[in-house]
Amino acid sequence: LYDLGYYFEGGTLMDEENVLTSDWGEYSPATKQSVFNHDVKLVNPKFVLTSDTLKYNTFSKIATILGPSNIVSDNNHIYSERGFYNTLSEQAELLDRSILTNEGKKLIGDSLFYDRKVGYGEAFDNIRMTDTINKNMLTGDYCFYNELTDSAFATKRAVAIDYSQGDSLFMHGDTLQLISYNLNTDSVFRLMKAYHKVRMYRTDVQGVCDSLVYNSKDSCLTMYTDPILWNEGQQLLGEEIKIYMNDSTINWAHIINQALTVEMKDSVHYNQVSGKEMKAYFENGDMRHIEVIGNVMTAFYPEEKDSTMTGFNNMEGSVLHLYMKEKKMEKGMFVGKSNGTLYPMDQIPPDKLRLSTFAWFDYVRPLNKEDIFNWRGKKEGETLKPTTDRKPKTDKRSLINMK
Repeated sequence: LYDLGYYFEGGTLMDEENVLTSDWGEYSPATKQSVFNHDVKLVNPKFVLTSDTLKYNTFSKIATILGPSNIVSDNNHIYSERGFYNTLSEQAELLDRSILTNEGKKLIGDSLFYDRKVGYGEAFDNIRMTDTINKNMLTGDYCFYNELTDSAFATKRAVAIDYSQGDSLFMHGDTLQLISYNLNTDSVFRLMKAYHKVRMYRTDVQGVCDSLVYNSKDSCLTMYTDPILWNEGQQLLGEEIKIYMNDSTINWAHIINQALTVEMKDSVHYNQVSGKEMKAYFENGDMRHIEVIGNVMTAFYPEEKDSTMTGFNNMEGSVLHLYMKEKKMEKGMFVGKSNGTLYPMDQIPPDKLRLSTFAWFDYVRPLNKEDIFNWRGKKEGETLKPTTDRKPKTDKRSLINMK
């Protein structure tokens, strides 16, 4: 009536590709369905699956995972407590926060799909992909990972997190992409691209732009389309900003075209410097020196030691070296010819208070790591009109081709 076979003290089930052993087993010749408990081990030429409880169909070749299980191959390791694994197609559908580990990278999601033959995995909802070697992480609600090219992209509340230093950097964009390139030598460099409505936050530095690219080869992060960078009380902006890193801390930044730096003294008075380009140099995360090059204009308030403003310096020149002290503008030195006027505080002409390019974008500045999801664009008429068309390629086919 039952047409079932059992074993109770250890047994083996074999087919063309798989050898399955366990302490307890049940097999139905009619349905080709088998159930195994305790010290379950499925050995396949390409992987080994160990589990506490497992169902296996000798016709469909599908293993149903019903308890803590590990699938180990030469390339990766899968941990799951519920899901399905097709031993013929080598495709897995995994549930309940399953984990895919590959060469220092760990992909977790509410559900996972993995194709071992093609070499890619997808994670859905509450995903996290961690690179324990480079100490960074991708989170979001969807992630695609190509283990053959070591590339990935994430969408839906996607966040890239760098935790290689004591203070983590959080970055959000509509789409985040990681791409690995093998050089002629054994070394590898990586590109990280963020597309559209990019916001980033770390306690010492914040930034916004439309898109950016980070190249690990030269440790350079390039911000495109209306980029703004904040360091403590300093705001820097231009058409393009290149940030050169040293061990995940800023070494120096290059602001290209329509460069402007602003420091707020109070609600009325702002230190302002503009030029064609700027090079800002940092020490221990703090800006210490800015070199301003081409068509330099300043609106600057010298101070006494007690921070009392002594006047208003309105100057023009070709090259300016600006020095910072205690996270504030301290003094500026022009190189070559310069001209301008130092006004007493009670005689400043109203039309001189602001440079023609003055802008204060504190209202779009990310306030904390949660605020990176809240896009606040510039007000109408405040966006920069670029003098050059310098944008990263955002060809969506590059994302599709990863599949």
